[in-house]
Amino acid sequence: MKTHSTYSAVEPEFFLGDVWTVAQGLLGKILVTRHAEGETAVRITEVEAYAGVTDRACHAYNGRRTRRNEPMYQVGGTLYIYLNYGLHRLLNVVTGPEGDPCAVLIRSGEPLWGQSLMAERRKLPPTDPRLTTGPGNLTQALAIPLSWSGQHLLAHPYIQILDDGYTPPLLLQGPRIGIAYAGPDALHPWRYWIGNNPFVSHSRKKLNFARNL
Repeated sequence: MKTHSTYSAVEPEFFLGDVWTVAQGLLGKILVTRHAEGETAVRITEVEAYAGVTDRACHAYNGRRTRRNEPMYQVGGTLYIYLNYGLHRLLNVVTGPEGDPCAVLIRSGEPLWGQSLMAERRKLPPTDPRLTTGPGNLTQALAIPLSWSGQHLLAHPYIQILDDGYTPPLLLQGPRIGIAYAGPDALHPWRYWIGNNPFVSHSRKKLNFARNL
């Protein structure tokens, strides 16, 4: 199993920031899951911000509150995991104070260790970019279950976000993917990803801008 002497856990205060700051700050962090069969880890390469009650693309738009999205109303650092189209588990991390339902969708990651286990789960070669590209593929590769939804990252025994001091050389920003139903909110440049990384979703949408960190 990988030792983490050179890594530090992301502090709970990090997740209390606004959703856009947290989303960009998650790029380059390490997402680790632990199961009986082994440990797997990716460097987060792509995220999307969902801005609560005013964002038509957000599950909590207009104050909507259901059993499924209840974790979004918890304090920052809470996990929000749901089924997309009844098939794919999508991992989100809640941001901000309790009662403000904003969250960051973790879309993709670059494998760091446990590639053979991820490949077995995904039935793909361990070097295939599809292994952990796209939010449903990522959760399958890391074996993230729905039962973790509503649990907090702090001291979680099976999932953790670590910081090894890595700074992405290039941060790109553009519209989120697959939310045409959100009308004008679909145009917001709230998808962020690490430039020149193969483990990032493809989109036909025009970039709003790119900038060096």
